[in-house]
Amino acid sequence: MPSAALPGKPWVLIAAAALLAGQVLARHAGVVEPEAWFIVHLACGWAALALLLRLADPQAWRRGQTDRTAWVLAGTAVALCAFWYLGRLDAWERWWQPRLPAVGWLRPVWGFAYFSIAAAIFRLGVPWLLADRLGLTMRDLGWRRAPSGQRTWPVYLGLYLLVLPAVWYASGTAAFQAKYPLARALLDSANTLQVLEFATYQALYVLVFVSGECFWRGWIAFGLHRDWGAYALAWMLVPYVIAHFGKPLAETLGAIVAGSVLGWLALRHGSVWLGVALHYAVALTMDLLATWRGGIGWRW
Repeated sequence: MPSAALPGKPWVLIAAAALLAGQVLARHAGVVEPEAWFIVHLACGWAALALLLRLADPQAWRRGQTDRTAWVLAGTAVALCAFWYLGRLDAWERWWQPRLPAVGWLRPVWGFAYFSIAAAIFRLGVPWLLADRLGLTMRDLGWRRAPSGQRTWPVYLGLYLLVLPAVWYASGTAAFQAKYPLARALLDSANTLQVLEFATYQALYVLVFVSGECFWRGWIAFGLHRDWGAYALAWMLVPYVIAHFGKPLAETLGAIVAGSVLGWLALRHGSVWLGVALHYAVALTMDLLATWRGGIGWRW
C-alpha cells in the first residue's frame, strides 16, 4: 500500500547516506579496489548501516529483526552476487563469446543481451520465488500501477527536467565520454553506430531498468518497509550504490540521491513503474547526448 508517512529519524538516514558516500570515496581511492570483491563491499556497507541503526534507533533496530527481513536481505545478496559474478559482460566474454561464431546477425548486441537477460533472471526471479514464502504478492512489492486518482506523472516529469541540465553537462565531460554511450562496444572503426543494432540495444536496456526498479525499489524497499519503515531506503541504497562501482564517481555518488528519491516516491505512490520510465529516460538522454557530443555518427 502507498505510505503517506514513513517513520524514522531523518538525521539517521542522512548519516547512513554519509557513511555510504565515504565507502564510495574509499573505493574510488583504491581501498578494496577490485570489483571482484563485490561481496566484501556489500557486507561492509550493510555492517556499517546495521551498527548505525543499532546505536541511533534501538527501538527500530529491534522492530526490524524479523524473519522477513532476513529473507529479503539474504535473497538480495544471493541475487546480486549471482548476477555480479555470472551475469555481467566480463562473464560473457570469458565463457561464451569464444564459443560462438565470429559473425552473425546483430552479433555486437549478443553480449548486452546476455547481460540484460541475466539481470532479469536474477533480479526478477529471486523476488518471484521468495515473495510467496514471505506472504507478499507482486502488488505488495510495487509491481502495479499507482492507485487511480493519483496524478503522479507530473512529479516524475518535473524530476526529469530538473536533472536534464546536469545530464547535459556530464555528457560532455571526459569521464562520461569514456563510459557513454553505454553501447560503445557497437562502435565500428569509423566511430559510427548501426541504427538497428542501437535500437535493439535500447530495447534490451529497457529490460535492465524494469528488472532494476522492480528489484531495488520493489523487492528491497517494499519488502523491508513493513519492518523498517523509512530505514528500508538505507538498506536498499547500500547494494544499489555499490552496483554503480566502475561508473564515473559523480554518477556513483549521484546514485545515493537518485536512489533515495526514487525509493521514497515508489513507497509514497505504491508503484515502481514511473520510476522505470524516469530512470530509463535519463539513461537514454545520456546515451544520445554522449553520442552527439562525442562526434559519433550513424549508419543504416
